[in-house]
Amino acid sequence: MIHVLQTGNDYITKGILLNALTMLKHTKEPIHLHIMTIEISWDNGKKIDINLMNQLRELMKKYNPENELSYYDVSDEFERVFKDTPNQNPKYTPASLVRLLCDRFIDCDKLIYLDADTMTCASLEEFKKIDIEDKEMAITLDYMGRFWINKSYFNSGVLYINMKKVKETRMFEKAIELLTKKKYFFSDQTALYKVSTKRVYVPFRYNEQRKIRENTVIKHFCMGIRYFPFFKVYNIKQWNVKKVHSFLHIHDFDDIYEEYNRLFSDAPKLDM
Repeated sequence: MIHVLQTGNDYITKGILLNALTMLKHTKEPIHLHIMTIEISWDNGKKIDINLMNQLRELMKKYNPENELSYYDVSDEFERVFKDTPNQNPKYTPASLVRLLCDRFIDCDKLIYLDADTMTCASLEEFKKIDIEDKEMAITLDYMGRFWINKSYFNSGVLYINMKKVKETRMFEKAIELLTKKKYFFSDQTALYKVSTKRVYVPFRYNEQRKIRENTVIKHFCMGIRYFPFFKVYNIKQWNVKKVHSFLHIHDFDDIYEEYNRLFSDAPKLDM
C-alpha cells in the first residue's frame, strides 16, 4: 500500500481531483489517499467537499478494490495550534500549514506528501527506490530558493516522509513550535528546512518544478520566472488549462482534463 497525503481547503479541490486521476493512471499498486482539510474562523476558505471525496473514493475502488481514501477535518486542532500565532496567515493560505499536523492523524510507515498543484507523471512506486530508513524525509532542492535563499534550501511541495522517524525526532512538533514564535515568509517550508536534520536530497524528477522530462515522476506547477523574451513571474496551476497550453506549452495531461470533465460534473470547473 502506498500512502499519499494531500491537504488544503475547497480552493484546491480541482488540483486534488486532477492529481488523483494521474495517480490512478500510472500507479497499479494500491493507494491510500489521505485528505486533510480545514475550515477556520479567520479565513474564508471552506472544507474540501466531502461528497466529492466520496465520489473520488468510489472511482478509486473501481480502479483497484484495495484503494482507500480517508478524509480528516482537522479544523479544531488547527485552530488550537495556530490561532493568534505569528504565522496564522502565511504568504499563501493557512491551509498550507495543515501538513504539519499529519503525524497526529495518520498512522503509516512511509507517507508521500504532495502539494495540490502537483501532477503524477509515473508510478508512485518510484519513491520506493529512495532509502529513507534512517532519515526523516526525502526532499528536492527548491529551484529558485537554492540561488536566492540557501544552496541547500528545499521545496516542501513533495515530501517522502518516514513517519516513524519524524515521531522520534519530533520534526513536525519542532516546526510548529518555531512557527508559534517567529514569522517566516515561506512559513511551513522554512520551518521544516530549519528543524529537519535527517534528510536526503533526491533528483528533480521527484519534484520537477520546470520542464517535464522523460523520467519525471512528479510535475510541480509552482511559481517560476521566464527571462526571455521578457521578464515575467508566473504561477500557473494545472487547472489553468488555457495557460498550461499557451504559456507552458504542456499537453501531457489533456486526457486527464477530459476525464475530469466527464467524471466530476459537480466539481469546480477547469479554466478551459
